[in-house]
Amino acid sequence: MKTWIFAGICDKSELLLYVCMLLRAAGQKVLLVDATEKRKYPLYIGHLDKPLSVTEFSGFDVASGFADEFGLREHLALAGTSMEQYDVVVFDMEQADFCPRESWESAAALVWVSDYEIWTLERGRDWLEELLSGHLGSMPLEFYKVYVRAMDEFFDEGYAEGYFGNLSVRWKEASVVIPWVETDYALKLRNDHTRKLRI
Repeated sequence: MKTWIFAGICDKSELLLYVCMLLRAAGQKVLLVDATEKRKYPLYIGHLDKPLSVTEFSGFDVASGFADEFGLREHLALAGTSMEQYDVVVFDMEQADFCPRESWESAAALVWVSDYEIWTLERGRDWLEELLSGHLGSMPLEFYKVYVRAMDEFFDEGYAEGYFGNLSVRWKEASVVIPWVETDYALKLRNDHTRKLRI
């Protein structure tokens, strides 16, 4: 089992649903874990009547409604399975303490996801600083960085780097920048309202 933690306080749901769909298309058994503050994924997958469950959606499983990783593991064990039965477990992480320190340390990939909104950059920096100095106890981490809904008129990577330059994080490779495209947003809205996943 590989664990990928996508951390940050911006909305990553579109990106992660697509990542999971592509992994599934490549023959991987995938679990997407909703560790967002507002537990958003039941809205996207159309299972509002199941606050604590693991639900199949578009060929992969989505876990939502759990207080932490321990609760998820306990639920899976009662169902006769485990996280280790998946090839890839993807976390949408907004609650830094959802996973124990060991899960952060053993993750195959840590990915910081942000957009260029001032609120996201300011609060995201504070969130990451708190994660590093609090929950993880200054453990050095290496993150990939992804910017979503990017505009190329004013913002560039150097501008955003200024928000994170003083943190004790090692950034791996160049950032991935996903531009904002109106037709992509229209598809996201259609996916949200039909509760179907199309790329």
